[in-house]
Amino acid sequence: MYNKLAALLLLTSALVATVEALPEDWQQEMIIQSDRAELDRKTGMVVYEGDVVLTQGTLKIESERLVLILNGKILEQAIAEGQPARYQQQVSNNKPVTQATANRIDFYATRKEIAFKGNAELRQENNLFSGELIRYDIEQETVTASGSDTPADGTAESEDKQRIRVIIQPQPDTEAQP
Repeated sequence: MYNKLAALLLLTSALVATVEALPEDWQQEMIIQSDRAELDRKTGMVVYEGDVVLTQGTLKIESERLVLILNGKILEQAIAEGQPARYQQQVSNNKPVTQATANRIDFYATRKEIAFKGNAELRQENNLFSGELIRYDIEQETVTASGSDTPADGTAESEDKQRIRVIIQPQPDTEAQP
């Protein structure tokens, strides 16, 4: 099992930086657009519903519902839900936009983690990483993924459980001439 995990992490090294942001993103204003919003000052929860779009620098999250959990003025957690919810962000100036989709995206600001849950897919530079759950620890720069204990066909008898999937595109051969 440890060898499989090590191989998975090695294969996904191209995707490890996917959730890091341009430093300028965190210094930009956050803009949220939605059809409805509700604020509960006692719980520190803000709920946005209906075609929600959050932007901050190159960060863009689109969802049907977005919940922000605040401790005073500090963001502790953001939860985006949709069929699917969409995430995109440019990792660095010389990299293309990283994109992810999942039924639920949890950003844990205080723990510096992002979890993509339910039919999760992460794309960067035509590489694809998919599974039922994809977690990224921003500080440790680690990615973990898991399939589902539920069989792909939904039956309890089937032993064909949903597994993770990684597709890594070959690097272009710069020495080969047509």
